[in-house]
Amino acid sequence: MTESEKEIKHLFARASFGLHPLIFQKIKNNSREEAVDALFKSSESFSNITHFPDIRKEKKDVGGLKVLKMILKSKKDLQQLNLVWLDKMATSNETLREKMTFFWHNHFATSTPFPVLMQEQNNMIRKHALGNFRELVTEIAMDPAMIFYLNNHQNKKDAPNENFARELMELFTLGRGNYTEQDIKESARAFTGWHVGKDGYFTFHKKDYDDGAKTFMGKTGNWGGHDIIRIILDQEETSVFISRKIYKSFISPNIDEAFVSQMASRFRKSNYDIGDLMRFVFLSDHFYIKENRGVLIKSPVELIVEYKVLFQLRMKNADNMIKLQRGLGQVLFMPPNVAGWPGDRNWIDSTSLLVRVNLPSLFSGKITYTPKDKELPETESIKDKSKLPFLCSMNFEKFESGFKNSSVFDLIIHPTSVEEPSVMKQLNSASEKAIYVMSLPEFQLH
Repeated sequence: MTESEKEIKHLFARASFGLHPLIFQKIKNNSREEAVDALFKSSESFSNITHFPDIRKEKKDVGGLKVLKMILKSKKDLQQLNLVWLDKMATSNETLREKMTFFWHNHFATSTPFPVLMQEQNNMIRKHALGNFRELVTEIAMDPAMIFYLNNHQNKKDAPNENFARELMELFTLGRGNYTEQDIKESARAFTGWHVGKDGYFTFHKKDYDDGAKTFMGKTGNWGGHDIIRIILDQEETSVFISRKIYKSFISPNIDEAFVSQMASRFRKSNYDIGDLMRFVFLSDHFYIKENRGVLIKSPVELIVEYKVLFQLRMKNADNMIKLQRGLGQVLFMPPNVAGWPGDRNWIDSTSLLVRVNLPSLFSGKITYTPKDKELPETESIKDKSKLPFLCSMNFEKFESGFKNSSVFDLIIHPTSVEEPSVMKQLNSASEKAIYVMSLPEFQLH
């Protein structure tokens, strides 16, 4: 595989959810610039998830927020939304936008049992995923799911609730250590009245708003929520904090502060244009250096979606896809807390690694697995495939048709320092080789 082809593979490993061999054959001769341009062009437009109709439109006045929550609540529908998004990640042509939506989904981690609101938030994030960070933060502050999650509907001038104000600075923009407790209190006052109405949409309750003077980050005025966001984004620390997080998610867990500084400077000069920042990253020589290849551990969702990309993986019982996510430690729309999933080495321990490397055998029907927290797969052979709890369908034919002069090993394994094992020569079909390769620990990296 040429160095240019390795760059293409590396780019799509990070900017999407893997690369099917048939697609690789079409683009492997593209230059870095051509490949990046194609990624951005395919994500210029986007389609929303519309799986659930907005039932709020049918209910003009439900009598109160408690009744509204009862109407909106559905654990089963939230799981269905999970599966719909998984399929969208694997099949959409807007691969970069979906990857960025996934990134921001973890950054603005939200967990509410209201699928209509989570669908709305997911679509809102998708809209701004490659757009302007200033607009994205503003929309998040007005998002009903986030307002419920961080209790800002309880934030009133006579009884300020600091939950959203704190997380806005600590997790969403500035990072810990770049604000004071007094800044939190003043920010909370500014977001009083930012509520969810009885109709389930964002509303501003003027009677609950504290219109008094507030001193926030050394600036005094009758600040409202929009002013707080503006002042936060005026701080250099915000661009550094976001750039560092993008670096850890798309480049390497080993931070190069000099390059982060370049990213942050670019981010500020573009007025927080996310797409401009990501293009800068993907076109940089730094992104492609050997030290930054094969050093990120795939999250469970990234791993599952890559199987869907490569083999159109489908489970006969869709509920088992939720169980698999739970067993691996990451369920879409259900982050562990507002900080999201910590990622990196937290994905791997002695138990989860064994589950991960056994997934190819699980999917191909050689072993069975009933996931519970930290339970290992059984390794005995199963004669009656119909009894498999994870009965799957996989398109090996299409996968094999994508190989011409390219090695199965080269296309699937991302670390460039790993040599192809000699046992590969004893395997006949591309699917057999793929199953073997995906059972290697190195497949967990990209």
